[in-house]
Amino acid sequence: MDRRQFLKLGSFVTVSTAVVGLSGCTDGEDSSGTTAPGAGATFPQGIASGDPKPDSILLWCRAVPRDNAESLKVTVQLSDKADFSSLLVNTVLTAESAWDFTLRHKVSGLNPATTYYYRFQAGSDSSPLGRTRTAPAANASPAQLKFAFVTCQDWSVNHWAGMEELLNEDLDFIVHLGDYIYETVGADFQSSAAESRHARLSLPNGSRLADGSSAAATLADYRYLYKTYRSDSRLQALHQRFPMIAIWDDHEFSDDCWQDHQTYTLADGANSAAARRRMANQAWFEFMPADVSFNSSDSSFTNIKIYRSFTFGKLATLVMTDERLYRADHVIPETAAGSEIGSRYFVSKGTLAGLEAQKISAAGGQLAPVSMLGDSQRAWWQDQMRNAGTTWKLWGNEVSLLRMQIDGNQAVASLMTSSLIAANAALAPLQAAMSSALVLDMKAANKTATLATASFSNLAALLASQAGISAAAFAAGIKPALDAAMPPSALLDLIIIDADQWDGYNAERKALLAYLKNNAIGNVVALTGDLHAFFAGVVMDDFDAASPTPVMVDLVTAGLSSNSLFSYYKQVVDTVPAFAAAKSLIYTTNGNGQVVNTFNSTLSAFNGNWIKYLDTDAQGYAVVTLTASQLVCSLRKLKTLNGATTAPALPATASARTITVNAGSVEVNVS
Repeated sequence: MDRRQFLKLGSFVTVSTAVVGLSGCTDGEDSSGTTAPGAGATFPQGIASGDPKPDSILLWCRAVPRDNAESLKVTVQLSDKADFSSLLVNTVLTAESAWDFTLRHKVSGLNPATTYYYRFQAGSDSSPLGRTRTAPAANASPAQLKFAFVTCQDWSVNHWAGMEELLNEDLDFIVHLGDYIYETVGADFQSSAAESRHARLSLPNGSRLADGSSAAATLADYRYLYKTYRSDSRLQALHQRFPMIAIWDDHEFSDDCWQDHQTYTLADGANSAAARRRMANQAWFEFMPADVSFNSSDSSFTNIKIYRSFTFGKLATLVMTDERLYRADHVIPETAAGSEIGSRYFVSKGTLAGLEAQKISAAGGQLAPVSMLGDSQRAWWQDQMRNAGTTWKLWGNEVSLLRMQIDGNQAVASLMTSSLIAANAALAPLQAAMSSALVLDMKAANKTATLATASFSNLAALLASQAGISAAAFAAGIKPALDAAMPPSALLDLIIIDADQWDGYNAERKALLAYLKNNAIGNVVALTGDLHAFFAGVVMDDFDAASPTPVMVDLVTAGLSSNSLFSYYKQVVDTVPAFAAAKSLIYTTNGNGQVVNTFNSTLSAFNGNWIKYLDTDAQGYAVVTLTASQLVCSLRKLKTLNGATTAPALPATASARTITVNAGSVEVNVS
């Protein structure tokens, strides 16, 4: 192999072209044809491949010198035969301490839709054997693609048996939608049990947070997390068997981050954390098998670009977006709301829409101050969707596009009505009328800031005329219960439950959906993570329109191990006094004291026109089988820990739901 066949890009990414009929001797970087000297090495994080194209694949390893040297010669070999009886690549690379001895080597000149085998060698040591596969040719018509999409694999909670189970699948690739690592150790949301094979993490440096947890603060911290996560044999085995197409979400840098800003405290929104952001960028680049560009000499926090696209013959285009590095601050900053409640969670839809409109107006009608993708990436996304010559357009999308709202007045009125009927069953025939009367009463009291002294005149009049309850009896026996159940004003509104999702960037979402609709771009399906729950539904052109039109589909997988969406909202109503009145909207307890999830039914009640399936209390993953006629997605919910510290035996799936989307249709069929 000569210089035309081997390129070194900077000091870290290398590229070679596959050549048929290479001998077993090794060609070094100096093209001398001699075998490069190499001390022994260990491969503690295994090996990996990623970003399959019809003619290329990226190979990855971390080779640690046994002699503690600052650099190490490592040979990479690739073959189309499992026994390596003939080689297509046989190239010497240099692993350097500056990059934590990680190597990324792109092999081009490969055949499409072909399985290849690869390994790394240093001295007499050899890595495990890896298997990978290239994408179909651009003009091919594959009968099907089969892939998994996963997200949110927190080391510190639950278990990773789902990874082991995925090894039994015959997949073309795996899509990882981010939260590959979690930057925090010991945070409130990481308080539940974890399998014993995952020892407690201890960051080399770390910064102390207000809740007593610690967060990655240095390059050494971020590297430590990747190295520890990748020490798990199940994750190593996944990487060795399947190529991965990965994007990041927030926890690869900082929870609910935007650009180079963290959100741990109210002051964080005003302060740049560019140095920390750049360290997170570098660690992701070092440890993920992704064919992306990174410029270590660029002092900005945007020194990496990870959004990119893939084609799989005429069947599918996969567009992977970065929804953290370019996003604007949340429309309602934490400093304005006083906390994440009212800024990112439990946000008034009216207030959110009003402030978003103000920001757009102040920017001369531009979306930049309320954008998640940023102007350049949005234009790129539009080009990818418009120019995709494939049946399906898949969008690797970190956060959900579905509207998730609760009408606080209706929800609280329903709870109050149910409570009154529980105390007096004779009122049951009046349930709907009572709920409507209470909505009118609460809206009137909220408008005049008299919630604490609300008269409930509409309900009193209804019960007097329909149930014979006098004003005195109402005042003595019913009004005190209503007063006690009255929530704070903030809950008596149309509430967006999570403005860190696309619900918080509604103007840009509408612009993207309008682009698809106006250009008649169909068969668009988002593959989504982040939310720690399963959702399947249709995305409307304008969720607030009187008659919205469905444009695309959003499929959301639960986290592989991270605590569930339900658990987060349960914690809010249990620990934030202002939201205690909303407890029954999230959960109740039965006669045995067991928790009963009501969050699913609450969300369904107010979003049923577009959300067709949901499970807010789940861990799991998704497997997609794609043909020209339909997309079939199996949402697989995992069993919980066996006891307090043991992962369940295989099969780890407790239950599965099948979501089917037919080509040419924007309907979600659940079975």
